[in-house]
Amino acid sequence: MAKPLLCGRMEIGRIYNIKPTVVSNTWIHRGVLSYEDAAIVSGKPVWPGGFVESLALPPGSRGRQLDEVALAALEAEQGARVRPRKKGELPALVGAQEYAELFGVTQIAVGQAAKTGSGLVAEPDYALSGSKVWLLDTVLDHAPATMETSRKKLWVLRDKVAEALQEGRYDGPGSFFSQRGNKAKPPTP
Repeated sequence: MAKPLLCGRMEIGRIYNIKPTVVSNTWIHRGVLSYEDAAIVSGKPVWPGGFVESLALPPGSRGRQLDEVALAALEAEQGARVRPRKKGELPALVGAQEYAELFGVTQIAVGQAAKTGSGLVAEPDYALSGSKVWLLDTVLDHAPATMETSRKKLWVLRDKVAEALQEGRYDGPGSFFSQRGNKAKPPTP
């Protein structure tokens, strides 16, 4: 499968020349964007690039104007070859939480391994809104090296987690959207 264009809040802000907070505070609140249209990776929404592109209003109208130059630059940076319109068209994606679950380690261990370049963690396919994201195929292709490099053989691929991710039925850590900030706090009575 060709590598898809993906967008988090920061990428949407970039290609529409708006602040990422407008994406989360205004677009989602007004129904322009929905978490239903996003894949949830490590608790964060990731929207298909073609879907995000389709949100643009016609040139010359007021409102959501797509910056074609910024879109092309993002597509080049990601090495994306397709612009899927639906989350069901996306390949299985892995963030740090899912990576940790795949190998039975902590998310902290994944983060440290990614920083040190120890060979335990594959090079990420994306940096979306400040988070590393991998295609599941990248992680699985790198799995033999991960397990070989692991001291005391602590990193062991969990086939059941890989199958669940591949089949779109994964419901472990990172699989649901987690509210942050004031919206995460329970209402005051």
